[in-house]
This record gives sequence, structure tokens and C-alpha cells, in this order.
Amino acid sequence: MPVTINNVVVHRLVKEQHQPIRASQMRDAVLDRTNENVQKLIHSLVAVYGTRYNTAQYGVFDDGAGRGTFPDAFERYAGQAMTNEAEFLALSRMVMGRLYQQARQLSAASGGYMVFADYERDSGRQFLVAMVKAQPGLTLTETLQPEELMALDLDRVHQGARINFRRFADYQAAGPKDRQEIRYLSFVSPRSAQETAGYFVTALGCTAGTTASRSTDNLLRESKKLFRETPQLRSNRENFEQRLLDYLHDKRDERASVRVSEVAHLVQQHIPTEMAEAADEIVEHFVTRLNSEEVQVPPEFPVNAAVLKRHTHITGQSSSWKLSLERGALSTDPAAQNR
Repeated sequence: MPVTINNVVVHRLVKEQHQPIRASQMRDAVLDRTNENVQKLIHSLVAVYGTRYNTAQYGVFDDGAGRGTFPDAFERYAGQAMTNEAEFLALSRMVMGRLYQQARQLSAASGGYMVFADYERDSGRQFLVAMVKAQPGLTLTETLQPEELMALDLDRVHQGARINFRRFADYQAAGPKDRQEIRYLSFVSPRSAQETAGYFVTALGCTAGTTASRSTDNLLRESKKLFRETPQLRSNRENFEQRLLDYLHDKRDERASVRVSEVAHLVQQHIPTEMAEAADEIVEHFVTRLNSEEVQVPPEFPVNAAVLKRHTHITGQSSSWKLSLERGALSTDPAAQNR
């Protein structure tokens, strides 16, 4: 998917775990958006955001005490008719100040390279803040001697947030009821060390807000769709759907969260052996679809019992009777499924 970069800049939050924070390294100007390496950086981050190992939570800005200064600053920035380098740079610097204040309070927090980008793609204009870290690697000198070098790990967004301008505008214009269905931002945080993950989300004033009913419904719809629309998987469709429903019922009864990673494992178990080489790719596309802006299934969520019942029961009624049947109790005609 093509990405058009409006503005991009990189700063550095300088902090090692359990060490005092140091002064941030800040650029005084935006990067050249036409530079090939700058384009590779942004394209790489956009490509991995929301994928299997970089799944995002969807939500909105906090309206309470945790709101902070960023949401209002972003609203002013988004209200400009044209993209502006100076305003973009000022917004990035303000975020760095917020991150510095939050990270300095947590001994276990660590910093990294903070990439800020205002770009456009098929889903519209986006504002991205992503933390990437350097990792050691090897290269060869002119004499073919191995030599260590440090390179950015672009396969992983350690922490990040992304805001969709169009959805943000829709939310601003919507009434209280319609706002319940609009989620204009997402954020990526490491699942381990919740304390250290929190400072990034807190600094930007984000709060998760995807409803359990929507997440449960979309998970079931997309899971069934995968096995219904992939010819090579159709033979395992019924077994997979039953295993998925059993899994969701167990989570409901245990009052435990559904994990997309566990559902992905169920998918992998029901991929035929003759498709083993394509299994990872199928699962990767499935998880990315679930976590996309369109579907917005978060990495973890509680089961909505009413939605689960709607997917497992067929009901009908008149003025004098009411019928409810479990779908699994009905036989199916394989020929009819393909009509």
C-alpha cells in the first residue's frame, strides 16, 4: 500500500532501565521526506504496526484527569488546513517533553528512538509516534572482516500510537451515542512489564475503548470468514468453528480474557498438513486483519455473553411461541454451504 509522507522527524529519549534519565536528543528540523532511507524507515514502521507481534489496542483520548496536554495540542494541529513543518516539529517536541516527564518517574522504563510521522495511505491521513530501538548486528569491512554495527530493529514497534485524522474528525462531529462506536486512535505497548508500558500511553493521554460486544462479534465473523472463503480450509471449517466456540465459552465461564494469540493457535491447528508451508502466512494475515483499523479486535478482551449466544443459537418466535436451537445441534449439508 503506497504511503505519502507529509512530515517526519526522529528524536531520542535517553534512558536505560534502572538508570537516571538523561537529556533527550532533539532534532531542530524535520527530515527530508524524499530521502530513500527516510522513506524506508516510515514504510517499514507502517508495515509492521498492527501485525501479529505488534498488535494494537484501539481507543480514544482520555476525557478525565489522565488527559494531559497532548490531545488538545493534537486537535489544534489536526484543525490546520495544510500540513506545517513548524507546527509538526513543535508537536513532536511537546510529546518528547511529556515522555521525559513520565519516564523519569519509572526506574524500569527505558527509552529509544522516537519516530514521528504525518503521512497518508489508503485509510487516510495518519499521525504516528513509534519507539524503535537499536540492536547489534554484523557487517563486513572492505577486507571481508566481520565487524559489529548497530542497526534499528524495524521488525518491532516497542511502543507506539497512531491517530486517524478522518476518524478523529468524525468523532468530534458526532453526538454522544455515535461516539461510542468511533475509535480514532490505537496504541502498541509491550504486554510484559505493564508498569513500564504505561508511561507512553499516559504521556499521550490515550485510553482503550473497544467494546467487548464489538470485539466478540468481529472475532467470530472474521474467524468464520477465513475458513469459509479459503477453499483449502473449508474441509476443517466445522471442526474449527466448534473449537472456537468451546474456547469462547470456557473464557466466558472462567471470566477470563480472550487472547488473539490463542485464537491464532487454534487457526494454525486446523490448517491442513498439505498447507504447512503457508501456515505462518495465513495466521499472520488473519491476525493483521483482526487488528486492522476496519475490524479493531484488540490483543485481549472479555467475552460478551449476549453476542456469543447470538452466534451459537437460532431463535424464532410468534405471538404464541418462541423457539431457540443451538446451531451445533443442526446437521449441515456441505453442498448447501457452497451455494
